[in-house]
Amino acid sequence: MKIILCVLLAACLTSVSIAQTPAQPQTPATAPASGATPPIVMHFSSGTLIRVKLEAEIDAKKAHVGDQVLAKTIDDLKSEPPGLATKGCKILGHAVEVTPHQGDTPSKLRIVFDKMILKNDAEMALPATIQAVGFAEASQTATAETPFSGGSPSKYSGQRLPNPNSEEGKLPFKAQGAIGMSGVTLSAGSEQDSILTSNKHNVKLESGMQMILRTQ
Repeated sequence: MKIILCVLLAACLTSVSIAQTPAQPQTPATAPASGATPPIVMHFSSGTLIRVKLEAEIDAKKAHVGDQVLAKTIDDLKSEPPGLATKGCKILGHAVEVTPHQGDTPSKLRIVFDKMILKNDAEMALPATIQAVGFAEASQTATAETPFSGGSPSKYSGQRLPNPNSEEGKLPFKAQGAIGMSGVTLSAGSEQDSILTSNKHNVKLESGMQMILRTQ
């Protein structure tokens, strides 16, 4: 009988000891890889000018709100590490307002640019407005009615690399407004958007048109 009582007492003490043992933290099923490369952070100083070319047409008669606006950089830009913001980087935007021309209703196309994809496929924020849009050839015959102003990229990732090639065939950085687009006006919105308006016909941006974007 004493042996049975001793066994029962030992079992009870063991149970109490287990219940009072604190729970151990669980090992994650997948631990984060050690030595992972942190994301590269780049930015453009406000007022940096970037020259791009539209990759796809966007027409106020056919487009819808939310449609993507895709452009690619024409020039190499300085970056750290080097070679991230070269010619051919994607600039992404989207249409936030699309109004076709109907009767007395003017056509309107409102666009927001907000993202750049670097050569290593990393994405960076790029809030920018359109300073000028058109075909480069049209800028050569622009009259005094087309306003121009000075402007240059600033600081490390916005300075253009020396280009031995001629600027011929490129929209000049000093260009402003809708170049060679009859009846179309370009204005800046209140929310980092750019507004193209026409009282005569539907606003249409053709593939191959160039833009001068100004970062915010």
